[in-house]
Amino acid sequence: MLTGDLIQVKIDKKRLHPRLVDPDAPELQELAADVLDVFHEARASGGTRGEITTALQEMGAERVDHKLLRGLGKVLLDRCDFETVAPLDPVELRAHVFQHAAVTGPLHRHAGPLGHRTARDVFEDVARELDTTAEAVAAALYADLKDEQTLVKYTGPEESSPDAPAELLHRYNVELVRALLLRATQLTLKLAEPEPARLRQLFRYIKFFQLMYRARLARDPSTGAVQGVILELDGPQSLLVKSTKYGMNLATFFPAVLLQPTPWRIEAEVLWGRKRKLRKELVLNHTLGLRSHYRDRGGWTPQAVTWFRERWDELDTRGWTVHPGELVDLGNQEPLVPDLSFRHEETGRVGHLDVVGYWRKAWLRKRLEHTPPEVILAVSKKLAGEKGALPKTVQGQVVLFSEIISAPKVLERLEALPVSAPASR
Repeated sequence: MLTGDLIQVKIDKKRLHPRLVDPDAPELQELAADVLDVFHEARASGGTRGEITTALQEMGAERVDHKLLRGLGKVLLDRCDFETVAPLDPVELRAHVFQHAAVTGPLHRHAGPLGHRTARDVFEDVARELDTTAEAVAAALYADLKDEQTLVKYTGPEESSPDAPAELLHRYNVELVRALLLRATQLTLKLAEPEPARLRQLFRYIKFFQLMYRARLARDPSTGAVQGVILELDGPQSLLVKSTKYGMNLATFFPAVLLQPTPWRIEAEVLWGRKRKLRKELVLNHTLGLRSHYRDRGGWTPQAVTWFRERWDELDTRGWTVHPGELVDLGNQEPLVPDLSFRHEETGRVGHLDVVGYWRKAWLRKRLEHTPPEVILAVSKKLAGEKGALPKTVQGQVVLFSEIISAPKVLERLEALPVSAPASR
């Protein structure tokens, strides 16, 4: 992630505009390729962090866009692992060398005509004692310093990939935005007609990063039709403690938004300035060309749901129609995007089916306490986390299955819903 001194933005009154780069620009791709070459060569030769930094500085001496160059370098440095690689322990070796030098007297830079002792003499003396070479002593003496650590792992774009320069520039844009989100007090994400599977994907990321959020449906004021979903996430600057860790979680979450195929918009309040007392607005949307580096596992549909749909279509569903899952508000900031939703054409009743993964009886009871009656849980017998029968007290809202969810049983549960059952919460 970019540090504060590398952030580049345009300020228009109260709004911040990140200076995103064009990944398709030939001159920028050339720059990105040069930066990549530095890291590829360091990996091949076992270069150090200091050598990489020096190479980038020498490259920057001939350019005017120093921040961009340093930013690209920072993106790749974050994808490198450096370790102390030395045949001798540097800490113990320094103590040995310094003690030896103190005993043998003052040292000179050069031996000169009088044959003064130099550091080389000390290295040779210590090398004989440790049964090694003076070169090994000199190389290991400060090998644990940050700039002397060796590149041992690199996970950036590969040299063999023709898209590597563009990939680096895309990643730079994302890291620039993430650096700004570290200063956010709050963030509002609006999704237009999101696909249920993709929305579930997004909620998995939110919960994984332990973000504080609220979710609600966006409806057409005249028809009441669902137009989208609005998620409000607290930013790190809204916390008094642990804001740094939370901010990293929010910034790390951002690329998950970019996986959404539907139109999206983010509005965030950002604290700006050295003392972060100025409040600025950051607005982002799907038209900016930002590309996620997260692996897109897509909107995976459970096989059990696919098989259920096939059997549902063969039933006389008595006026019930099946639809992609709609957002259900469970309260306490716990929204649910079920796998499927059902509507009755005549009565207007609404029900939902959500397939549960691994479970324990206590967990399932707690889950049902916060689950409204119109949500039916399909619970796999094979994914039970403990032995024993399911308590009868929770069976009314549960459909147990082994491989295939019984469509007739789900229909039976739907028929039992009262006519006044709410459409969603």
